[in-house]
Amino acid sequence: MNRNMWWLLGANLKSDYRVIIVWLLVNFSLIVSGALKLADLYNSPETLDQLLTMLRTPMMTAMFARMPELSQYTVAIVYAAIMLPIMAVLMGLMNVQLVVRGTRQMEESGETELIRGGVTTATTPVLATIFEVLGVNVLMTMTMGIGVVLIPMHGATSGGAILFATLLGTFGLMVAGITLVLSQLFAESRSVNAIGYGVIAVMYVLRAVIDVRRAAEWRWLSPLNWLESARIFADNRAGAILTQGWFAIVLGLIALALVNGRDINAGLIQFAGRGRQRATVWLRGFTSLFVRLQARLVLTLLVGLAFFGAMFGSLFHEVGTMMIDNPQLTKIIGAQLEASMHHAIYRHFLVMVSMFISFLAILAGLNVMQRFHTDTVRGAYDLLGGMRLTRLKLYATYVSGAMIVALCLWGVAFMIVWFTANMVLTVPMDVTMMQQALVGYVPSIAVLIAIAAVLLGWAPRWFGLIYGYAGVMFLMTYMKNLMDLPMWALKLSPYGWTYNVPVVSLSVVRSSWLCGLAVVLLIVGYIGFKKRDLV
Repeated sequence: MNRNMWWLLGANLKSDYRVIIVWLLVNFSLIVSGALKLADLYNSPETLDQLLTMLRTPMMTAMFARMPELSQYTVAIVYAAIMLPIMAVLMGLMNVQLVVRGTRQMEESGETELIRGGVTTATTPVLATIFEVLGVNVLMTMTMGIGVVLIPMHGATSGGAILFATLLGTFGLMVAGITLVLSQLFAESRSVNAIGYGVIAVMYVLRAVIDVRRAAEWRWLSPLNWLESARIFADNRAGAILTQGWFAIVLGLIALALVNGRDINAGLIQFAGRGRQRATVWLRGFTSLFVRLQARLVLTLLVGLAFFGAMFGSLFHEVGTMMIDNPQLTKIIGAQLEASMHHAIYRHFLVMVSMFISFLAILAGLNVMQRFHTDTVRGAYDLLGGMRLTRLKLYATYVSGAMIVALCLWGVAFMIVWFTANMVLTVPMDVTMMQQALVGYVPSIAVLIAIAAVLLGWAPRWFGLIYGYAGVMFLMTYMKNLMDLPMWALKLSPYGWTYNVPVVSLSVVRSSWLCGLAVVLLIVGYIGFKKRDLV
């Protein structure tokens, strides 16, 4: 390590401090608000028993986590079990973003080439990124630990709070190590982003399937299950810290070794077929080129969402066994009422599945729209200036591409859920219920993409805020029953208007005005896009 590495570290921190502050506030507020809500709402043995009964259902287990098998529970034990997977996902997302900003995005903007022209080595940018994420994760660990300690919860201890925060910190470092390796393998930041976020999503879905099916022998597959095995505030097992820490160290060393084996702006895994010499005849315009450049990303996201759809669809069998495993209840209520209760359970589970998949589809659409930032940094508009390319065509290409990708991925993934669920169930699912869910989430997806279009048109520098807004609003709606949030808070998000579909069918009036709002926002975004400078 030379002196220039520390200068580069300082420059990275100066560039990323806004992002770090936002993540710090989001993580700290979720930690504190979750503890306050649980301590306030479930502060008696009776209410805690009611909460545990709800959390042990397959739907809530898939959504949050499986409760540890204990003879006695406290609010602190339940809090740790619920919050660990959620906060781990957020820590993972933060680390993917920071690593990509410090590695691939710097190469794409030409900064790495300028840095390498001085007295530096090939590993200097990677080392600076490693020290940055190490410092940020230590800061996050300390902040979250203090947040848990400050909230009075029955059963909470300082040791458990430290273990809780340290587990999240080492998980973040492990994900940072995975992303560092990916940044050496792939030559584009959007590929690293997509695969990095996909790895986190796979961890979460695997955790849901393993917990719902109670497949203890498969818990080693998902690091989120490693966190569950810590049984914080009960046994306080710290083994996962060492496992995650060793993975982080090994992955960091692998990334440092790989960076010496590739050129700047290249990846160890190269995809052929780029450039004028290999371009096909139909690449004659900006829109067709945009489609070609985004095709691989969209295909990767499609495969990922198809996988999640199949995994979630297979869980409907486990949800249905809630009734099958209770023959006395069947005798009491009768076969006809049992069938209607089956459909009611499926409807509630479908709400959770639909929200999760639609959120992933929205993230895919936002990733496509963010191509504008990449094209701006690379100077694409200087090259396109000589073409007869209107502002409307530019705007429509980015926005319609995002909208089409989000809606198509949502439709395909949902149909796979439907198909897989019918394969594992003896009685097919109600067609009307599935149609209501399929159509009911389209307005929410359209409105969120339209909000992103407004940022693209008026404030492209702040486009990253849409990811934070979508994530926070999704979590608020996803956890509405647990957090007992007021309805006005849910209505701050497009999800707040469709959150209970298909348990409650979406009215034509509400669906129409939501779609109308999306159209208005798209027009507002275009007005800003037309008036401002492209770069």
